[in-house]
Amino acid sequence: MNDDELRREVERLRNEVDALHRRLEAVESEPPSESGESDGVDGPDEQTATGEIETTEAESDDPSASPDSAVTKSTGGETLSDRLAADRDWELALGVRWLGLVGALALVVGVVFFVRLAIEIGLLGPGGRVALGTLTGVGLLAGGRFAATRQGYRRWGRIAAGTGLAIAYFSVYAAYGFESYRDAIGTPLWAALAALTALVAVAAIVSVRDRAPFVVGEAFLLGYVTATLSTDAATVVLTPAYVLLLGGGIVAIATVRPWGRLLSASTFATYGVLLLWLVDLEPPATAIGVAGVAAFALFLVGAYVLRRSDVDPELESTHSRIHRARLAVTTVANAGFATLFLEIALREGFPEVAIDGVGAIAVALALAATYVVTDRAPVRRDGAAAAGSVAFLAGGVAMAVGTFATTVGALAVICGAVIVSRIADAPAFRVGAHVVAGALVLKLLTVDATDLPAFDPTEPMATLFGRPVAFALATGAFYALAWWYSRTDVLTDLERRFLPATVANYAIVATGLGVIVFALELSGLGVSVAWILFGSVLLGIGLATDVRGVRALGIAVLGLATAKVFLFDTRDLDTVARTLSFLVLGAVLLIASYVYARSRGDLEIGLELPERREE
Repeated sequence: MNDDELRREVERLRNEVDALHRRLEAVESEPPSESGESDGVDGPDEQTATGEIETTEAESDDPSASPDSAVTKSTGGETLSDRLAADRDWELALGVRWLGLVGALALVVGVVFFVRLAIEIGLLGPGGRVALGTLTGVGLLAGGRFAATRQGYRRWGRIAAGTGLAIAYFSVYAAYGFESYRDAIGTPLWAALAALTALVAVAAIVSVRDRAPFVVGEAFLLGYVTATLSTDAATVVLTPAYVLLLGGGIVAIATVRPWGRLLSASTFATYGVLLLWLVDLEPPATAIGVAGVAAFALFLVGAYVLRRSDVDPELESTHSRIHRARLAVTTVANAGFATLFLEIALREGFPEVAIDGVGAIAVALALAATYVVTDRAPVRRDGAAAAGSVAFLAGGVAMAVGTFATTVGALAVICGAVIVSRIADAPAFRVGAHVVAGALVLKLLTVDATDLPAFDPTEPMATLFGRPVAFALATGAFYALAWWYSRTDVLTDLERRFLPATVANYAIVATGLGVIVFALELSGLGVSVAWILFGSVLLGIGLATDVRGVRALGIAVLGLATAKVFLFDTRDLDTVARTLSFLVLGAVLLIASYVYARSRGDLEIGLELPERREE
């Protein structure tokens, strides 16, 4: 085989691959997107394009065919790529999608106005109106499904099916939701709930089979509307049982359809209905706790089910940052709502016992256990659960103890998370430690700086649990973390990419806390002297360890002290203090300059005058 034949063969194979890609784009019933909807415009043209693609593949199988013949032309003389581009024309997409959606909304509003008009003019009776609306909606639902599954108009069919579902639902809802209808028909609550549930269930099952997430999402949204109606029953069990049943249905769907958006929306909808139930019925503490724990466990299972899509080759289309971010948001939101319900249940169940924070700590332990399960199972590790466990553990400690103990506890949680991350090779715990560290800095600046007692030599116990000790502990811990991160060798590639920033941030924050605590505890000349000594110590450590970052921090603190001496001490201090301030600053800066120059090997700094040339 000569070079020309080899070139033709490679070109033929490339054209075959391109043709296969075009075929997948045109005829796949489930394109690679989580929503399961095609990017193209529905219609008979898809079948024509399919036939053309098949012709392309048949011709490309002929080795004698030229490379140009592999790119098949359509009957109109257009290339296949041009025809596929025309199928995605924005004008057709606008006509199918947006005109359909607006038309569906207008139709639903029109049905509502029709019901109102029928009431005003006495057209039909309440039962007849409900029956007519229900039959119309069911007919439109069936027609839309037929158009989507049998005629190939998937997008239009799903819009029509969703419109029919809404019409049928609100028609049945009117039988009980409107007081005049309820009185005229005599509809009991259980009958309305049963009819609405059956309608939602049938629509959801059929839509899952048809791979129509839009209709499935609408069905479950209406299901949660039904759950709010169940609060009229004034029973403690019905509403939480109903929403948990809906959530269980969504988790079941996740086993066959990896629709993470549906699970995320269900998490917020479930807890939203439970909060409404909590406010309206004021259930006992036991019911609140059971509902919160059940919902928490349910959505942990749902997130676990969806995480298998990250390792299942059949579900490779869900490999995306959006998918993983959505799962992380679901995990954190689920833990937050569960903590709220558990804390309320414990406070109402044990009002005489101070057990604040126990619910948050329990949720943190559950999240840690979830991470362990996902770490050992054939699914992607739940990093959000690991990071969340650290954050919720610190939050539980903050709710359980006082201001000073919260600072100490947060530092212990941060250091413990870093240790666990090293032992278990779990970087997600370090992410949680970073989050807690950021929150702790805000607490030190906004709470500890004002609420904790200042240094007072006459009250040593108050000083021991006061502001200077809290700041000193945080400063020391952050310096230690910066040193550990600069020396560790167990970080992931992603962490190593941001390692310089991580080390610098911890060191800068520690230095900033040290500067702030000196400014809070001292005044006037004392602040200047403290900053000068602090900067000198940092500079000395940087020179001794040959760490440029530490030297830079020392120079920055000395620069801040210099600015204070020249800008403020000359104006605010008396003559003696001002003199001492300048003397101390000058002496320290000269000594630091000498030590710096000596340690750097008498580097030439280019201050010599150039020699005069001989004429």
